[in-house]
Amino acid sequence: MKKLFLMFLLVLAGGCVRAGDYNILASRNDIFTMWNGYRISFYDAEPVLTRTEEVEENNYEYNVAQTVKKGYSVLNNKFYQKEFFVEKYLKANKNGVLNSASLPVKIKADKKYTPIGTVKIEGQKYRLLPSELEDFAMLIDEQGVFYNRIGQIKGSYLILLDTEFFPYPADLKIQEISKTTSTQSAAVKGFDVKYDGVKLDRIWFTYFDYTQNEAGTFSNLSFPNKPGLITIHNVGFRVLSADEDKITYMVLTE
Repeated sequence: MKKLFLMFLLVLAGGCVRAGDYNILASRNDIFTMWNGYRISFYDAEPVLTRTEEVEENNYEYNVAQTVKKGYSVLNNKFYQKEFFVEKYLKANKNGVLNSASLPVKIKADKKYTPIGTVKIEGQKYRLLPSELEDFAMLIDEQGVFYNRIGQIKGSYLILLDTEFFPYPADLKIQEISKTTSTQSAAVKGFDVKYDGVKLDRIWFTYFDYTQNEAGTFSNLSFPNKPGLITIHNVGFRVLSADEDKITYMVLTE
């Protein structure tokens, strides 16, 4: 009986044993974190797509003489998909600190703060900002005013410290900044005609067609090397002169 009783006591003691800051029974630690913490709704750090538009590009004017070097576009009419994104980040209105009885937390006006996520405390929503202390976050309300606590991030929860923090200067706050960026796809439709010089007394062009795929399909076109009207992709242009290095021409019809 005594042996069984001693084994029972050891099992109970094992539930309270800690090795440094590590809980041997991790599940108990998780329950403690959930009980004492606030669940974090993490943000997606990627920029948000706001709109998409089609962009048209062409390089020619009607009834105007143009000169193009070999390898460059004579006629160009391409369409692209352009996507616009907005990225939101936060900046302090001035340099300052969050003062406490222990360690102050520095706030830098030239630093870009990317919000981590949000928590709700007593029905009030707060955004979390990374602090200079690893795994700790500052809290601000919807107006950018600092909450009087900071917290430690443990998994999906925020554990608030008991120590109070106060902003200095008193009007120190966080402002939201929006930055718009855009990306442009490869050509999704249209055509491109590049000058390819003179060979065997013929004027050569490389014709790219983007109606089939984004990479484009190409073919080589040639015409007699003499002044006259040439039509490619229903666009007519008159060759004024051409040699191995360049071509001078005028687009005549739409």
